Amino acid sequence: MGTKVGKNFIFFELVFTVVSLIHYIADWLPLIVSGGASEGDGFDFASVNLTVNVLLYLLTYIGAIFFLLLRWEKAVYYITNNKIIWLILAIAVASLTWSYNREIAIKSCIQLIGTTTFGLYFGTRYSLRDQVKVLGLVYILILVLSTIFIVALPKYGIMGAIHAGAIRGIFTHKNFFGQALALSGILIFMLTIISPKRKFILYMGLGLVIVLLLLARSTTSMVNTLVLFFALFLYRTFRLRYMFMVPTFILLITLGLISYFIYIENSQMLFSAIGKDATLTGRTDIWAFAWDMIQKRFWLGYGLGSFWNGLDGPSAYVVRAVRWPVPYAHNAWLELWLEFGLIGLLTYVIGFVINISRSIWLARVTSGTDGLWPLIYLTYIVMSTITEGRLVGENNILWVLYTALSISIFIPPEKSQKYPSRLIAEVKPSYKS
Repeated sequence: MGTKVGKNFIFFELVFTVVSLIHYIADWLPLIVSGGASEGDGFDFASVNLTVNVLLYLLTYIGAIFFLLLRWEKAVYYITNNKIIWLILAIAVASLTWSYNREIAIKSCIQLIGTTTFGLYFGTRYSLRDQVKVLGLVYILILVLSTIFIVALPKYGIMGAIHAGAIRGIFTHKNFFGQALALSGILIFMLTIISPKRKFILYMGLGLVIVLLLLARSTTSMVNTLVLFFALFLYRTFRLRYMFMVPTFILLITLGLISYFIYIENSQMLFSAIGKDATLTGRTDIWAFAWDMIQKRFWLGYGLGSFWNGLDGPSAYVVRAVRWPVPYAHNAWLELWLEFGLIGLLTYVIGFVINISRSIWLARVTSGTDGLWPLIYLTYIVMSTITEGRLVGENNILWVLYTALSISIFIPPEKSQKYPSRLIAEVKPSYKS
């Protein structure tokens, strides 16, 4: 009986994790509540009542706290050993004192703490190998649900207005869907190596990703997908002996730089070929005006969630300049600077560099594909945040997975003298595929 109850509890926890991650990744509820509204059709998303959406996030916070308490010793050990995450949270809370809109900032801070809690739970509960498996399952379910919306509920699954005909699945915008597809592609490919018995089904899923990417018309996501696959191949060189690793790595980096310079020299022609302009659909204009506002609060920023509020607040300058209701900076690094100033940005960058160095070490000392996941995800963050997203934000999947990764890469692959042996046995991850 006890064994059966234990298995049922583990299954329940897995269901909780999967459903929660789907909610963090896909903005399916705002899509439904808005009636399938699209960018450019005149609909005001700010008018939508998202109380239910907020309550669902609240349930993920509560669930994460509950499961963390069940394994409080392990959680406390690893959580207290990651100072950067706490520093960023401290800056977010401190920003309440200088926030431009304190009411919004307080709500955002509470939700950011809850979001971080879920990330901490995911990072301490699952090894890197298990994270790849769980995330692979989550993105496969998102692919299935998105396909159902596209085929059976085209009002929701396909965009109208200025992006008419572009698919978006269970997301409010094709670009958000494209970001999810880029990550789902590399995760599914990694699963084909980790779980070779399911290769046929996984390759079918990979084929679906390619088809959906083309139909979503998200050029940036197509490029990001190719970069992630190239990165997976590149990072395998870290496992070669030094005499082979260094020249191979330099060769691949050189090829990458050559490709980049060819792109720079021919960018106008390339953009015209894919129906884009060199301003990245007006994003560079937004960046220029956002930079003007950054200089007014250079060091501390405007506070969490306090800058963008249409014509009511500091964002009015940008909105009037570009002549459309800009919802965010369309560059996560500028967004972070707007919210937390240079101090917050530098804090994040320091933590990011630490995570990169630790991830390279992990790639060297492990043999499984999952040992490359931290480097792959950090690459994804850099690529996907150039034109979209937020690095640190409430109910934000980028922050959830970054928090989890920041914890997971410091879980030792072998027994540590400092950590109680009975707990190391419980949390020691498996890295071999």
